Amino acid sequence: MIRRRLLLLLGVIVALLTATGVALAFWTTSGTGTGSAMTGTLASPTNAAGVATPGSGTVAVSWTASAEATGYYVTRIRNSDSSSAAACGTSSALTAAGTSCSDLAVADGLYHYTVTAVLASWTATSASSANVTVNSTRPAVTVNQTAGQADPTKNAPINFTAVFDTVVTDFTSADVTVAPGTATAVVTGSGTTYNIAVSGMTVTGTVSASIAANTAHNAAGAGNTASTSTDNTVTYDVTAPTAAAPGATAAVTFGTTPLFVNNEVVTLTDAATDTGTGVASVSYYYCTGATGTCTSATWTGIGTSTVSATNFPVSTSALAADGPYRVVAVATDAAGNTTTSAATAITVDITPPTVTRPTVNGHS
Repeated sequence: MIRRRLLLLLGVIVALLTATGVALAFWTTSGTGTGSAMTGTLASPTNAAGVATPGSGTVAVSWTASAEATGYYVTRIRNSDSSSAAACGTSSALTAAGTSCSDLAVADGLYHYTVTAVLASWTATSASSANVTVNSTRPAVTVNQTAGQADPTKNAPINFTAVFDTVVTDFTSADVTVAPGTATAVVTGSGTTYNIAVSGMTVTGTVSASIAANTAHNAAGAGNTASTSTDNTVTYDVTAPTAAAPGATAAVTFGTTPLFVNNEVVTLTDAATDTGTGVASVSYYYCTGATGTCTSATWTGIGTSTVSATNFPVSTSALAADGPYRVVAVATDAAGNTTTSAATAITVDITPPTVTRPTVNGHS
């Protein structure tokens, strides 16, 4: 009679505990003799939570342990259709021992999570976590020369344009990587399109701008991918070319200071050089007189050559009046830097001498 009462009491306890969501086990004996029984409980995990890393498709799932559990498996439920999937690489047959895991490569969407504690054949499932928004799409950005930016150039700032494929709100000057390291960038703009003005260069060289990954973020908090470019470099050239005093040749000349006679065509040349962007052209000018400085205030243009292979030749008959002249060459490089050479002195004599008939014995 006492044994039957004990078994009845245990059965009532089992029913009560089962109704409250706990798991237990009991054993009975039959026949004569003595018997024993043991009960145990398995509580549900608590505080299930998921935190999505914007732009990564990764959700960090965590929970508070169940005291008797030997492992856990995690389930991801999609809100839009209530479909469920095993998460964090766990399942009822492959449980996790800890109280956190990373759910990887989750498609964009709205989800919630549950965590199930396991003890032998018993299970207890947590309440659902709060909703988790997964947004794995990251802003993409291009950086290129601004339309109309001269390249090469001797002027600063040098302008680049950054275009994001979605609106970002926290893109600043500090997010731009520029070269050379002495240069600085100033960002203006908003939304998807920004101007990057680079200045502070001190020597001739290549200037570039780029944007590292995860420096600007969209509304969901996803960081950008590293910028791509088709042309994000500009040659900055502040080195002027060099130009010697020009050469002057003609079919007929006299003297060490060239004397051009008979309206000869004069060919001017200059072996100008440039260590930066290269000599683009040489222009020639003349000033009248044998002495003095020949400058843009006093000179007259003769002509311009872009033919570097033959030392930028210009042939002219502009020096059409008798007298001394000074000729200078102005070399211009591809960035617009200029140098004026020393002057070459020449003399022009196109007036033939006059001859009078000689007088002999009083007769001419």
